[in-house]
Amino acid sequence: MSYELILMSYKESCKEESVVITRIKILRMYFNNVSCKEIALKWKCNKNTISNIIKKCSFASNEALEYLMNNINIPSDKLYLFDFLDNKSRKPLSHSRCLSDTDSQIILDKHTATKYGAKRMYNHLKRQGYDMCVYTLAKIKGVYKRNKLKIKKKRSANGNRRDLYNYDEIEAFEFLQYDVKQVLDLKALPLDIYKKFKNNPRLPIYQWTIIDVKTRVRFLAWSHNTDSYFGFKFLEFVIVWLRSHNVYCKMNFQFDGGGEFCSASERKLGDWNEKLKKYDVTVSQTDGVKWKQNIVERSHRTDDEEFYCPRGEYINSKDDFLKEAQLWIMYFNNRSHMGLDGLTPKEKLKISGYPNASTICNFPVLILEDYYKPLTDFFNSVFLKKSSYYVLTYYLVQALNHFYKYQFPHLLLHLHFL
Repeated sequence: MSYELILMSYKESCKEESVVITRIKILRMYFNNVSCKEIALKWKCNKNTISNIIKKCSFASNEALEYLMNNINIPSDKLYLFDFLDNKSRKPLSHSRCLSDTDSQIILDKHTATKYGAKRMYNHLKRQGYDMCVYTLAKIKGVYKRNKLKIKKKRSANGNRRDLYNYDEIEAFEFLQYDVKQVLDLKALPLDIYKKFKNNPRLPIYQWTIIDVKTRVRFLAWSHNTDSYFGFKFLEFVIVWLRSHNVYCKMNFQFDGGGEFCSASERKLGDWNEKLKKYDVTVSQTDGVKWKQNIVERSHRTDDEEFYCPRGEYINSKDDFLKEAQLWIMYFNNRSHMGLDGLTPKEKLKISGYPNASTICNFPVLILEDYYKPLTDFFNSVFLKKSSYYVLTYYLVQALNHFYKYQFPHLLLHLHFL
């Protein structure tokens, strides 16, 4: 090797040929009895730089030293032998403003399981009871940045976000979404909790949800079966609850075309609107467009993650369920929401001009069969024949209302305004 051919400086060579290749050339000059001072002059660098490179040889293997001393061509698959010549990271092992490795791993594990963003992860840890003096938002963001954690987002074709409602103009309880969730979901629940709800006949397996799109205030009920009678009665119950708490605006409820509502029937939808006209309420269907139910569908995921999964192990009887469900209704309406800029539904409702927000949010827990099944069972046992059960249900429900209106008006009043 002719050392007179060296034209580039040490820094330039490191940029062009890499740090490892440049240092291999320097060491070969050293092992050919060229002094540090001469090497430094030829490479246009300080002799201390050369001395530091020579000191790295103490970490070299015998095979690497053989290549360096004998000027043997180094195969590409043997370059790993010279990793000791590469620059090491100077990043500090710890910092007072960073989470420890153990705490960072907790964030990484939870991100893998939930795919939450940094701010939502902070709220999640806070609800889980972690020490928020340790898990500050800045430190969590640091973990996301250092590990390049990303959140998958669904955007429109042009990349802009489009809201389904104009939230600045609509009133509280002007638009509400209505849906039914099946509690038995193997994709959402642990197997032991799934079996508990499936095998215990005292525990309901359907959840009825009405949510206000402006404030995210929710009203929940449960049942063992689904039918349109329950669908209408729970809707009417929520309407009367709101009207009795001085909610006077015109309300619009939206639901899908399921059999528990209007079964995508325009005639039945018209009948529901006619019955609800006295409350100044209208109902509409999504016509199979799932994204129109975005808010209520998203709330079902919260039910699984924060109610059924963590609290399911404590539910072993109907009484246990009623207690947990009542606490869940109250907790959700007092829980901060990202869609409300960190406010709770109750706080948002107060800001919207309802000083009685606390009373509205403390909605009673309902199992629909406990309220309406005694009436339907009595009527069916007296008037209903098995052969015409499904054919005459709609007309018999109308007759049931008429019968109780004149025979037991106090009971009908209790059912409507409870």
